[in-house]
Order: sequence, then C-alpha cells, then structure tokens
Amino acid sequence: MTSQKVCMVILCAAMWQICSASQSNDQHLNNVLARLSYTSTYAAISGQQHSPRICFEIYRNGGYRVSRMTNGTTDTLRGTLTQDELGSVMGLVKGLDFDNRQGGSVIRQGSESFVAETTSGDQTKRYEWLDPDHQRPFPESTLGVINWLQDFKAQGAKRLVVPEFSADPICPRGDGMMPVARYGASCF
Repeated sequence: MTSQKVCMVILCAAMWQICSASQSNDQHLNNVLARLSYTSTYAAISGQQHSPRICFEIYRNGGYRVSRMTNGTTDTLRGTLTQDELGSVMGLVKGLDFDNRQGGSVIRQGSESFVAETTSGDQTKRYEWLDPDHQRPFPESTLGVINWLQDFKAQGAKRLVVPEFSADPICPRGDGMMPVARYGASCF
C-alpha cells in the first residue's frame, strides 16, 4: 500500500471517529436527567470530609459522572447508581422548592452555591441558590440534595479523564468553577 493510501485510510478513520463521537454526544445529552453542583468558597477546616466542589450528572439509565474536589485535586468518576440510589436522588431533586426569593448582597467572607438543571422530555428547569456569608441559608429541599452529594460513595466507579475545556460538561451549563452569579433563587 502506498503512503498516500495509508494517509487516506487514517484520515477516513479519524473522520469516522469524529462523526461517531458527535452523534454519541448528542444521544448522551438527550439521556441526561439532571446535572447538580455544589460549591463552597469558605476555607476548608482541617480534617473536614466534605468536598468544596461537586458536580454530578445523572442519566436516565442510572449512569452517572461525578467530579469532586478533594484536598485541592479534582477526581472525576463514572459509574452506575443502584435503583435505590437513583430513586433517592431523583426524589430529592423533584422535591426542590425555591419559594424564598430575595435580593442580592455583597460577599465578604465566602459563599456556598447550588445549581440544579433537570430535564424532562424537551423541557429543562434550572434552580440556583447562593448563600453569601451564611446570610441566606439553603432551603431544606436543597440541603437534602447537598447532603446526598456530600455523602455519596462512588462504589465500583471508574476514573474518567475529562479534558479541561471539554464540550461535554458534568456541571450544569453556565456553572463554571466560580459561585453562581445570581442571587436568591430562580427557576426557568
């Protein structure tokens, strides 16, 4: 085989992989049930077991991806929830209730933020909450989800390598590594 033919074979194989990945990415996005994130900007307390940054993506088939900051490094894992775990977390997510809308405020010492993005059919709902300086505590329904995220044990999960600028986010869209820019709560 000539080098020109070898190059054409390699080019065709690369193009096929790109097209396949694009189609699989579209199917992947259509199977997402929810994306959740929790971020705390407060200084970590020595010996604290809670993660200051967690992003969790849940699929209709019970699959999940989780990105969790621990001791200054981020671990990204992929696994499958049991039916009980899936039912538990989705029950908590469906119970989100943000009826306490308040104005903005200045963050002086730190903040905690929570974002949930849920999909049902072709409808997407987004919930955001920012607690600046412990002045606007999370609603009870939000605390349930945050506690679930913090306590979740990724048993049997496999490490996942996600490029830093991946077009396939685990976190809710528009949720970077900084706290949510909105104040109070919103749902749209």
